[in-house]
Amino acid sequence: MIRFDYNNFMSEAIGAEHGLAEADLASVEKKADAALERMAREKGAGRLGFLEVPYDETIVRDIRAYKKKLGGRFDTVALIGIGGSCLGPQALKNALSHLYLNELPGAARGDRCKIYYFDNIDPFEIEAARDVLDVTKTLFLVISKSGGTVETNANFAILLDMLKRAVGANYAEHIVAITDPEKGTLRTLATAEGFQTFPVPDNVGGRFSVLSAVGLVMAEFTGIDAAGLLAGARNVVQRYYGRGLRQNAPLLNASFHYLFDTVKGKRINVLMPYTRKLFLFADWYRQLWAESLGKNTDANGAPTVAGLTPVSALGAIDQHSQLQLYLEGPNDKVITFMKLDDFGRDVTIPEFYPDQPEMGYLSNKSLRALNRFEESATELVLAKAARPNCSLVLPTLTAETVGEFIMFLEMQTAYAGYLYNINPYDQPAVEQGKKYAFGLLERPGYDEFRDRFAAGYVKKDAFIL
Repeated sequence: MIRFDYNNFMSEAIGAEHGLAEADLASVEKKADAALERMAREKGAGRLGFLEVPYDETIVRDIRAYKKKLGGRFDTVALIGIGGSCLGPQALKNALSHLYLNELPGAARGDRCKIYYFDNIDPFEIEAARDVLDVTKTLFLVISKSGGTVETNANFAILLDMLKRAVGANYAEHIVAITDPEKGTLRTLATAEGFQTFPVPDNVGGRFSVLSAVGLVMAEFTGIDAAGLLAGARNVVQRYYGRGLRQNAPLLNASFHYLFDTVKGKRINVLMPYTRKLFLFADWYRQLWAESLGKNTDANGAPTVAGLTPVSALGAIDQHSQLQLYLEGPNDKVITFMKLDDFGRDVTIPEFYPDQPEMGYLSNKSLRALNRFEESATELVLAKAARPNCSLVLPTLTAETVGEFIMFLEMQTAYAGYLYNINPYDQPAVEQGKKYAFGLLERPGYDEFRDRFAAGYVKKDAFIL
């Protein structure tokens, strides 16, 4: 199981000014109990689908049956989505498939598909795709809960046109729609066109959806064990759900972050793995944490200020860029190391200029040992500088441990929202920006937002140099 090491959160390790004591934890126990009660209440009302998807016995079977029916027809997958529809799948592929999967020759890649992601509305990216994507051998995964996501639809329109030009009337055989099981524009379109579909449960929000078909379809096509992901997630739910503060690591970590914010004024949350295999989980976590917790209204409608700013870092690279700030800049950060106990491989540094002492000492040393020493040294210097840090430790890098990690952070985020007494599942500010964009694009029903934009988007030439 994943482990939570919070030694360097405690005042014994980093001092009373910046660390927390047992009395601080005791002060938040009533809020933690209320968080448990709220989660149970909302789960009982059927609102927390992210806790239910690990128990879906049909989704993996259905995905594998579909893949078997295709019989190796496609060697490439193009995933079209944005936000939670893309960040989670990207992190899964990066962690559990070959880092350079697309560059492997066919024999080495086996039945694993190459994978390309289309999430941003960037002409450079879509034009580059024309040069590398053989659409005749590509399966397109279009992911949108509602089907109304403007960025996803823009990229889908361009790629669909490419596909139709290349394969003609059989284009629908190349498309999978991952969307709401019953309603929405994409569901209606998929039914009319005859696209293969997989459901995103109605009670699963986008940023909590990676363990649904959103991530699992891509996982199976890139050689990742979807069943293992779900098994790992179940482990975490069974181990922690409903348990009290001292026996519930996701709730405990949420409470620490809440206390560091409200008691110690530390409002920046850094996630720092020491392997590139886990780095994209920092990007996934940024959305999960920021969109869930950044709210100005509490659950009762009263004004509030909630949310910690998430920052991603990668060791050892960011020892040479961000660490100086973390050590000697404002002490306003809480740092989480994402550790991997067993890499399952190692590389020995060969004989390296043995007559040069500044280089020769590396000869015959372990690259993994160097990685681990730098990770531990960074952890220590942060503690010596009274900078709070903790570690989430994965024993190995498998589908099961990654499933554990995902569910751990999803539960932690939900608990944090409850501690702040906010709704961690909506994103009203993001929706407002979308309405202005729809107005500018002349989408029917959004004229008033076009007019509001014209009135409000005013800049003075005097302030432009």
